[in-house]
Amino acid sequence: MKLLTCLVCVLMCASCLGTVSAQAPRTDSPFYAMDTNIWSWQGRTPEEVAKLLKSLGYDGYGHGGTQDIDAYLAALDAQGLGLFSTYVGLDLDGDPKIDHKVSDVFRKFKDRNAMLWLFVQSRKYAPDSDAGDAAAVEAIRRLADEAHEQNVKIALYPHTGFYVENLDDALRIAEKVNRRNVGVTFNLCHWLKVDGDTDPTRTLQQAMPYLFQVSVNGADSGDTRSMNWDRLIQPLDSGTYDVARLLRTLRELGYTGPIALQGYGIKGDPKQNLARSIQAWRKMVESKKGSDAKPLERTSGG
Repeated sequence: MKLLTCLVCVLMCASCLGTVSAQAPRTDSPFYAMDTNIWSWQGRTPEEVAKLLKSLGYDGYGHGGTQDIDAYLAALDAQGLGLFSTYVGLDLDGDPKIDHKVSDVFRKFKDRNAMLWLFVQSRKYAPDSDAGDAAAVEAIRRLADEAHEQNVKIALYPHTGFYVENLDDALRIAEKVNRRNVGVTFNLCHWLKVDGDTDPTRTLQQAMPYLFQVSVNGADSGDTRSMNWDRLIQPLDSGTYDVARLLRTLRELGYTGPIALQGYGIKGDPKQNLARSIQAWRKMVESKKGSDAKPLERTSGG
């Protein structure tokens, strides 16, 4: 009996070790892949996506829209992975409009730590206008109250050219909404496009009480406002921008929320790109654990 018990223990330990070795080094933040990384993967199924992410060591997936939520939840659950977000838009023009299936998403996300990633756009309202802010705040409060019933958070997603274009816009709106379940996102690629290659530390410090999500990718440094997306969104092992330093700064500020991998427009085999990025993530994670971590420094350009 003792021999059998020991054998079971050994097998269990071997299984645990095998699981750990397939995962990225332990960090304070889960690392997941946005759906933009697999857009060019023709004929993919949720099951194939989940198995690939599991085999590479990602912690989960970020969906786009309200379609196929059930299929992805089931596939990710089967692999022990999380669905960390789904990307949905709010249009402020006329009566503020949002996908009518969002209510179903809230119910499906109940107690899952999955967030609604909300971008806000308008052709009617001037940026930063009192009227635009009032329309956004009213609509987001209604969403927030509905989401709260299902224990779901909403993270505002700054997007170049939209009403909520940068982190300052998102913070302004989140503060006015004044709901505990409404926060903001720091998107590296949109920061570089809108704010330029400047040090985000001070803005991140201000955002910390509201910072629910972060997205990163490889990118070039320099005059980033004038760059196209192919230079601002690359696999994580490419580009001259020091993403590792950004991760160290987030860690120093106490950020422990999810970090998403952006992959919009990246050419090549998505499977190979995801493999390259997770390898770069592992190296950056080890770097960010170092005792010589320093805050970001202002760089030239932008």
